[in-house]
Amino acid sequence: MRLSTSTCIYFNRPDGSKMDIRETIRACSKAGYRVMDMNFHDAAVFRTPFTGDGWKDWVYSLRETAEECGIVFSQSHSHFYNYTEESDGNAELEELVRRGIEGSAILGIPWTVIHAATDFRSAFTVRSSKEKGIRYFSELSEYAARFGVGLAIENLWELNISPQRRYTSSTEELLDLVEAIDAPNIGICWDVEHSSIMHQDLKEAFRLVGDRLRCTHISDYVTIKHDHILPYEGLSDWDSILDAFAAIDYAGDFTYEVHRSTMTLPDEAVPARLRYSVELGERMLEEIERRRKPS
Repeated sequence: MRLSTSTCIYFNRPDGSKMDIRETIRACSKAGYRVMDMNFHDAAVFRTPFTGDGWKDWVYSLRETAEECGIVFSQSHSHFYNYTEESDGNAELEELVRRGIEGSAILGIPWTVIHAATDFRSAFTVRSSKEKGIRYFSELSEYAARFGVGLAIENLWELNISPQRRYTSSTEELLDLVEAIDAPNIGICWDVEHSSIMHQDLKEAFRLVGDRLRCTHISDYVTIKHDHILPYEGLSDWDSILDAFAAIDYAGDFTYEVHRSTMTLPDEAVPARLRYSVELGERMLEEIERRRKPS
């Protein structure tokens, strides 16, 4: 595994503005990162060049910046929306999803992370969400295959919408959906913070997911409003998480998704925070490797 971080690590600024992602790439490179995750979802929901007519030129500029900085993009985060509901705005939202897939291809990214949707209007929420998810991802996976990109569907969480349920918050639902789609470029992204919030056994989840695991999101949480922070700063059991990673043969990257780790810091304080995140991540990877060796 390699240490990686999402571009969201240095994007939201204290005054509400958004960092130019090219500057994020440069800052992460200076801090010691060599692998990154391109967050197209951030680029889609805030005012960025990604939503305009010149979006493709902008993605090429990200590739040029990454090459200059010695950065490789190994995964991305797609935009997502509730495709189970009919809406006049769905075509525009779907265009942003498809831009992210093509943008991933431009950046040489093999897997983009995406969320399944929940059919909250149905009395048979799980059944309807699965049926609509199969239709949606079967079609989208064919589109993604044209660009050599895979879709890694993410395990979700539902505490923030309780008492409602969110589809694919359980390992069973996620596996059931992925197996039903049955496409070669459909895999799984595992978010360890989500499974920690849901009090799931990560080692057992990894055993069930098996070789479908393509991407990871690594972060910690304190509350539902204080989440996506660096490991060991919240409530997650990192001893168990590292044990779970040590027990599997995973070829992907160990990828931070920690946008709250810098969003309240002034720009002058961010470089030190980024350097610390690299040091912490590398130590965690070393510990995973140590635990793999016979005692």
